[in-house]
Amino acid sequence: MALHKCPKCELNYIREDEEYCDVCKRAMKRALARIRPVVEETDEDEVLVCSECGEARVVRGGEFCLSCLKEKKRQVELENASVMTAHDDFDDEDLLDDDEDLDAEEE
Repeated sequence: MALHKCPKCELNYIREDEEYCDVCKRAMKRALARIRPVVEETDEDEVLVCSECGEARVVRGGEFCLSCLKEKKRQVELENASVMTAHDDFDDEDLLDDDEDLDAEEE
């Protein structure tokens, strides 16, 4: 069990199995504590529950869970599809205009 000087301060003696002396270890620990940022709790740490179903966790940056978001998207797509088919139907005025075009071609 031989002793040698601490490689950091070269003042204190340490055993062969130690890396640094106790004084240098404490100094390095304090320096590391100053360098590390202080972790503060943020709003992201809170567990938010879906406002629709009230059971599952919300997706990041939203107010609904994944399954409720999918259902909302499906509902919007169904509404858009029904609006498109309603506009694609012929109006009576369109039929009248077509009849007038046919009458003009016959003359």
